[in-house]
Amino acid sequence: MKTQQTIQERLASPEVVGKIREWLKRNKHESRLALAEHLCKELGLKDPRGKLRLAGVQKALRVLEAQGYWRLAKLRGVYGKSWQPRRMEGGATEPRGVPGRVEQVKGLELVEVGSEDDELFRLWNELMLSEHPLGECRLVGRQLRYLIGSEHGWLGGIGFGSCALRLRVRDEWIGWDDCTRKGFQERLINMTRFLIRPQVRCENLASRVLSLCRERLVGDFVNRYGIEPWLVESFVDSERYFGGCYRAANWLYLGATTGRTRNGPGRPVTSKKDVYLYEINPHWRREMGLVSKAERIESVSVEEAVHSQRWIEAEFGGVQFGHQDAEQRLLRIVAAKAHNPSASYSECFAGNRHQLKAYYRFIANPRKAICPQGILQGHRQQSIRRMKEQKRVLVIHDTTDLNFSERLHCNGLGDVGKNQTGALSRGLKMHSALALGEQGLPLGVLRTDIYASHFGAKDKAKNRPIEEKESYRWLRTVEDLAEISQWVPQTQLIAVGDRESDLFELFDYRRRKARNIHLLVRAHYNRCLEEGSAKLFDHLGALPVMGKAQIEVPRQREKKGKPSKPGQIALPARKAHVELRWGKVTLAAPATAQTRHLPALEIYALLVFEPHPPKGAKALRWVLLTTLPIDSRKQALRCLRWYTLRWRIEEWHRVLKSGCRIESHQHHSAQKLARAIAIDAVIAWRVMLLTLLGREVPEIPCKMIFAPWECSLLKLLQPLVAPETIRGPKKKTYASEQQQSLSLDSVGH
Repeated sequence: MKTQQTIQERLASPEVVGKIREWLKRNKHESRLALAEHLCKELGLKDPRGKLRLAGVQKALRVLEAQGYWRLAKLRGVYGKSWQPRRMEGGATEPRGVPGRVEQVKGLELVEVGSEDDELFRLWNELMLSEHPLGECRLVGRQLRYLIGSEHGWLGGIGFGSCALRLRVRDEWIGWDDCTRKGFQERLINMTRFLIRPQVRCENLASRVLSLCRERLVGDFVNRYGIEPWLVESFVDSERYFGGCYRAANWLYLGATTGRTRNGPGRPVTSKKDVYLYEINPHWRREMGLVSKAERIESVSVEEAVHSQRWIEAEFGGVQFGHQDAEQRLLRIVAAKAHNPSASYSECFAGNRHQLKAYYRFIANPRKAICPQGILQGHRQQSIRRMKEQKRVLVIHDTTDLNFSERLHCNGLGDVGKNQTGALSRGLKMHSALALGEQGLPLGVLRTDIYASHFGAKDKAKNRPIEEKESYRWLRTVEDLAEISQWVPQTQLIAVGDRESDLFELFDYRRRKARNIHLLVRAHYNRCLEEGSAKLFDHLGALPVMGKAQIEVPRQREKKGKPSKPGQIALPARKAHVELRWGKVTLAAPATAQTRHLPALEIYALLVFEPHPPKGAKALRWVLLTTLPIDSRKQALRCLRWYTLRWRIEEWHRVLKSGCRIESHQHHSAQKLARAIAIDAVIAWRVMLLTLLGREVPEIPCKMIFAPWECSLLKLLQPLVAPETIRGPKKKTYASEQQQSLSLDSVGH
């Protein structure tokens, strides 16, 4: 696409600079407006309606004057004074008799505000200056103003102006480069002001006004400026406002700003705001010549991930460290470690001191890009490609402790627990998100946060907002999934968590900013219901039995008791016969300073209870909370089956600790340990995938897993192995695995 020059770029060209300087010498007594008119006619600077772009040219002249290109004539009259908005004398009258619901408002309409001499213009200024939290109401660029009128009086106002010059979350979502941005930025406008007057209390009024605005905006903007807007953006101060009206009006939540002003880092820092965007023209990507995120990636099958010749390059080839040698070094490190996952790096490199030294240089590299997120970047991209092929993906997220108490000289460690004597154990915590196919095959590690936790800090954080707590890691996973969903719009994403993820803020965050992501959480708290004084667990227990199921419970090994936790006796594997009860409930917000202001939450709850456990065994009792609808026995059994797959991440943790021996790393800082563990995370995923495929699909071609020479060796060894060993177990499908781990019996309903 041909790059479109801005007015400032055209005026700054050497040829035009010479003409302007010559004009200023010949017309010393002419005004700036005369120079702007001359340049507009000379250079053909006109808007789509054919009018001269005088305001844009005058601003560009002032900017270039400050850069030393020329010296303009002094400003004359009121133009040399500071800008003052024109206000309405006596203030705006208050509306009267506004009903409580928008359906009852009489004569609701949007009234377009005309020129600055119009009385409505003064009224709009008065409302914004006296009642809007931001106060100052000077708009930039192409502007459009509305008053919200009714038979009850003026209810508020809306203002539009030019969009933010650069905005990271928006620009990444659109996917345009600088060339495309310059060519089409005028098609994106900003809702700079939105006011519903403080004395107006009318349900759904804001979302109705946004709908009315959507109907009027395009036509009015074209009539005034001759340009059709395609996108509208708006900023919401999340500390003050919920932003529910934008979601109700089908606006898209893109993320949060970094807190900078319109002109970038050189300006003072402001509060961070949520960014919402509305697509007026559904074909705007095609008009700009762009493709959506979903169209930029191709789906790949899970089987392709096990190919022995290409998997390292596929999973780690997409990293971007800003240094080619570091990227190639990572591939060599992974190749050595993958050959012997449980060995130390000295053993992996067979004592080669040059390669071992190169590994230590990589782990200690000061580049910020070489971090767990950077190391997982290529694997994350491949995981998303595998997710795109799935109809549903379960994202299991959980936290595990990494004990490094024996690393006495390791810096940056935190607290991970207490031993039998009550002494604190030192180490790190790792919160990860593992993507699974609906049948249980691991698709990849989407993220892993490795951090140091301190027990004393938890007590101090009780009265802090969720963003400042360690438990915010659960919300970050859902936030990350909302971003991933843009790449895989046809795939349903379900975040599955254990009792530690039972946070009211998690469900509230999903309701506000990630409605396309579903949650499946095991309840930890017996929360209050909005209907009177009833409790969640009691309410579910009083419901009749609606279904039955049989769950395979693995054997339990003996655990010695601790001062803070009783011991556990050894029990064999068994089949638990459970009863199912479910229903839709409304949970009241907890009565804490951080959550008491949040609205009640409608959610589905499923009680799984084992009425007759074996002697010595603890009865199985789960309460599952989910945003997925549960209106039938089939839906209840499906949620139960998905939750039984949560144990996959525990198996992955076991592969990390036992197979890759991540707790045996000898690095002397938490940062170096985190980098080494990130490499092991992908290797453990592949080991786990190969193990499941080998057990469940024994007929998979040998060449997909082993190198050609390894396949030839296996053929030579085949006559030496017993036939029954070669044949292996009977063929099973992924679905049969689930039937064995969770066999379901229907009753009644």
